Amino acid sequence: MSDEIKKTMDEALEDLFANANTSNEITAKLPSRGIGYPGNKEEVVIRAMTFEDEKALASLKAGEDIIQSILSRCVSDIDIDNLYGPDKLFLLLKLRELSFGDSFKVTAACTICKEENDLEILLSQLPVTLADENFTDPKEITLPNLNSTAMIRLPRSGDSNLLSSHTKILDNLWRFVKKIGNYEDPKVIAKAIKKLKSADIRTILSSLLVEDFGIETTALFVCSNCGEDTKVDVPITESFFTVS
Repeated sequence: MSDEIKKTMDEALEDLFANANTSNEITAKLPSRGIGYPGNKEEVVIRAMTFEDEKALASLKAGEDIIQSILSRCVSDIDIDNLYGPDKLFLLLKLRELSFGDSFKVTAACTICKEENDLEILLSQLPVTLADENFTDPKEITLPNLNSTAMIRLPRSGDSNLLSSHTKILDNLWRFVKKIGNYEDPKVIAKAIKKLKSADIRTILSSLLVEDFGIETTALFVCSNCGEDTKVDVPITESFFTVS
């Protein structure tokens, strides 16, 4: 009788995976430091993608959000819809690193001589900026023409449908304004926004951009042909979740 037949199923699987990479999950500190989340949750657990996750993704219907599905399955103890954009992107890159390895290969054209360069980006080496100690959400801004303050809440992942076009952003701008002057009534705020001058509208729009923290997704490389420094963006496409 062969050794394979003698072994129980558990023993066989234990033997088979004896030399496998056992780093199946990590605890990651969010760039936002959890400010603005329930309980100021600063860290989350990320587990590597598995066979069951691949099956779930393969069964997604047309139009369903693959990134949302992946993160919802593999990130514990936080509402994905409630994430700031920079935190969501950070978790996506960390999930890719954990599931498929640190190395990500990409081809990029030099902006000077147009030469195609084959590059290898190490995801773990991308710089991460943490939110400043003074970061708050909602945050107070000053509207220059109205000569008053406003409290603005930052967009979350679940707000993406409200931000899909410039028209939609303007139509839904009142949803991100929690207070103007002494007024917190959404109906008053919605009416007031329509009466604001462009300078104040642009001030509110600028305040919605979350650029104070997050992971850098641009890498610098030296062109193999002309030797000039060129930047390349990490392409977040469907091929991002494959082994490079």
